[in-house]
Amino acid sequence: MKNIITVLFVGATLYSCNKPDHKIAENKAAEPEIKTIETTEAGATSNQVVKENPENKKEADELSAFPIQQVIKGYLPLKNALAQDDSKKASDAAKSLFSILKKIDISTTDAKNNSELRDIIESAADNAEHIGKKSEDIAHQREHLLSLSNDITDLIKEQGTGGLKLYQDFCPMYNNGKGGTWISESEEIVNPYEGQKMINCGSVKKVF
Repeated sequence: MKNIITVLFVGATLYSCNKPDHKIAENKAAEPEIKTIETTEAGATSNQVVKENPENKKEADELSAFPIQQVIKGYLPLKNALAQDDSKKASDAAKSLFSILKKIDISTTDAKNNSELRDIIESAADNAEHIGKKSEDIAHQREHLLSLSNDITDLIKEQGTGGLKLYQDFCPMYNNGKGGTWISESEEIVNPYEGQKMINCGSVKKVF
């Protein structure tokens, strides 16, 4: 009888000792599963952030810089031709500038939301077109050069010079003494309004 009681006591003791270990083992086994889920969720969140960045970059890359330098370089030969009293050459240069201006699609540039810039381009294109059509009327060409030069000045104020060093010159004699400005690539005064008869009339008004 004592032996039976002893065996039961020992068995109960062993069972009691082993049972907590089993629970601990189960808890330990469960912990890696929780960590795995957390790691997976964190990884998924990280992947979502990475996917958004390339889309934003793609949209920014699709917008090109406004071609201000190309416009200025289209204007300068026109201005120089009138300074040489060469209406035919001025007409050809004006047609080239008109083509440049008409090809500009502001909606694809970084200035797509600038409605004022759109109006300036339309005015410049209109003036260039007039000069291009009047190859035999240099006085008419110079009238529109005055308006075109104001347009180019406004474009420079909006978009800069594209890295070019430019000068805004002023002739006090043109337009019945009201005067007129133009944009030049040189500090030297070469007057497109008076031409060869008063080629050096004027002064530098501003440096860009």
